[in-house]
Amino acid sequence: MVIYKDEKRGTYYFVVRIRQFDGTLKQVKRRGFKTKKEAREAEAKMLVEKETNSSLTFSQIADSYFTWYSQRRKQTSIKVIKNVIYNHLLKEFSKIKIDQITAKHVMDYQNKIIGNYSADTLKKIHAVLSSIFNFAIKFHGLTNNPARIAGNFELESNKRMDYWEFDEFQKFINVVDSLLYDAFFSTLYYSGARKGELLALTWDDVDFIEKTIRINKTEYNRQVTKPKTKASNRIILLPTLVIDLLKKLKEHATLTAPVKKDYVVFGEFYNSIATTTLDERYNKYIAVAGVKRILLHEFRHSHASYLINKGVSPLVVAQRLGHSDVATTLNTYSHLYPSKQAEALAFMEEDLSQRLPKRYQGI
Repeated sequence: MVIYKDEKRGTYYFVVRIRQFDGTLKQVKRRGFKTKKEAREAEAKMLVEKETNSSLTFSQIADSYFTWYSQRRKQTSIKVIKNVIYNHLLKEFSKIKIDQITAKHVMDYQNKIIGNYSADTLKKIHAVLSSIFNFAIKFHGLTNNPARIAGNFELESNKRMDYWEFDEFQKFINVVDSLLYDAFFSTLYYSGARKGELLALTWDDVDFIEKTIRINKTEYNRQVTKPKTKASNRIILLPTLVIDLLKKLKEHATLTAPVKKDYVVFGEFYNSIATTTLDERYNKYIAVAGVKRILLHEFRHSHASYLINKGVSPLVVAQRLGHSDVATTLNTYSHLYPSKQAEALAFMEEDLSQRLPKRYQGI
């Protein structure tokens, strides 16, 4: 929480909200600290020494941990942790007493979500869960960390990413019955852009004449920020079919009100499609189409696979994906290149058949 200064007295104070055992929150204020450091230490002590673990639920510990964490990290990191706690972990463990959560509880939760998220997301969820238990051990008397006992998700590090072949995507897109989602999923597949990059896309980023979209921002949890790397700022050419879908989408939007250049493309006015709504629609269309489920991020891998199999150079693939160098592209998609080995061997066989040294002829 924020430490405040009492300008009249020249001292510092803090205000915290403490969750009571009935679930309500009580506001507590403490004044008279000579330094900001003293106020912060007193605040932390109040938060962590309120009760022992036997009285506290996972939700109460998680709230306390998030308050503690928020004082010590940058805003971008805080948003990530907040999403993991309140959109993932509390849905599973919220009302369970912290000392009653076992390693089996954690393992069962892992089994439930392991097929729904990318390896990076799963790793982050486990790390935050483990940190909350460590926090409870340090400040609330918990005796062990069930997340540590259960271990991480233990996904194979060499597991190949999943993606759709072109025919699989066609089977999927043919059942999409909404112009908005047809345009979104088509742009996602044919551009190789990240989901967050498309959700942040505004109409002034679309050039209907040049048939391009400009990627210069990204969205995460309704917060629009700059792309994480310089290479992520890029212009992507799109097929005529996708450009036509975007034109129709804009025409449809004008039926409600004039479209401003800074309105989002995939949503209404300044509000992009909610990720929960997007996931619901996506799952619905997958079920209807009868195709295997891939993560939305794997549309990006599907795009890369499509280009590589068409013989597009790694440099162009890297540019479209926003990779900082070709090496990143080659390392990420190296498993898609072995099929080119036979082609390379054929070239060598053809040349060697015409230049076989005399000493080997007749062998």
